Amino acid sequence: FDADENSVYRKMNLYYPFSSQQDWQLAAWLLCSGLSMGKINSFHHSKWSVSEMLPSGPCWKSQVINTLHPTKSPVILYWCDPIECIASIFNHPLFHCHMDLTPRKIYSTAERLCHVYTEWMSGNDAWDMQSAIPKGATLLGTILSSDKMDIT
Repeated sequence: FDADENSVYRKMNLYYPFSSQQDWQLAAWLLCSGLSMGKINSFHHSKWSVSEMLPSGPCWKSQVINTLHPTKSPVILYWCDPIECIASIFNHPLFHCHMDLTPRKIYSTAERLCHVYTEWMSGNDAWDMQSAIPKGATLLGTILSSDKMDIT
């Protein structure tokens, strides 16, 4: 969380380089609104160039895939490095309080008769894996998927 050059400012203001959550929400909405940068700039009257100060996410990579059969256009694989994606999430201040890195066992009674499974970190596998890694290391459960995959 403290890896990027602006982290010192985020300790005082979670939404830095924005002055408040409201400013951050407005900028996020504008960037996702489909408006052209020209229209966004005219909205701001050159007041902000803050979006350029935001940390960039992982870079997209691409590779042409050779096929055995002819295609109308080249087959291109696009991807982001999963390690860069994970680092980006860990360095994002809004996710800081939502990281779950502690396997745990939850029981419905003090007698521990019924184990309650609410998520992966409350399961036996997470507990067993954390117990098997060296002391001081932390288990990080990561789901790698595409937007076409349903995860239940």
